[in-house]
Amino acid sequence: MIMHTKIFNTLLTLFETTQQLDVLYKKAFGDVLGNYSYTEMHCIDCIGKTHNPNVTKIAQNMNLTKAAISKIIKKLLLKKSIEIYKSSNNKKEIYYKLTQTGQEVFEKHLVMHEIWCNKDEKFFKQFSKKELEITLDILLKYSKSLQNRLDNIKENLK
Repeated sequence: MIMHTKIFNTLLTLFETTQQLDVLYKKAFGDVLGNYSYTEMHCIDCIGKTHNPNVTKIAQNMNLTKAAISKIIKKLLLKKSIEIYKSSNNKKEIYYKLTQTGQEVFEKHLVMHEIWCNKDEKFFKQFSKKELEITLDILLKYSKSLQNRLDNIKENLK
């Protein structure tokens, strides 16, 4: 098998395994997290960590479009995880804050993330700094290549 095919298949397996772990971690934390997608949880995390979060700030922090964030926001509003507020200084600008439910998701997600990171940290300690730098460089370049392909396809569809 050609090396790049092996790498692609390994990345695909890694992605699938990560998704399965995510599902199991959510189940371990009860029903609260099970009702949220990966992106919704990270949007809640972003709102919980950002001062006066609005669509623009959330989109920038999550590296998503404002349109994508608006869709996620609508879902989170329906789930009553967030609510809208306006600043007394600017009545036009819409901001978001966590509700009690959103705060519970935020806190459980933080714990889940900490557990995940601790396990990753133990794993990555077996590699040298140089090995990790090379791996990161390759993954970043591959990610950029995939993003360029995606952008080209979107452009051609217009």
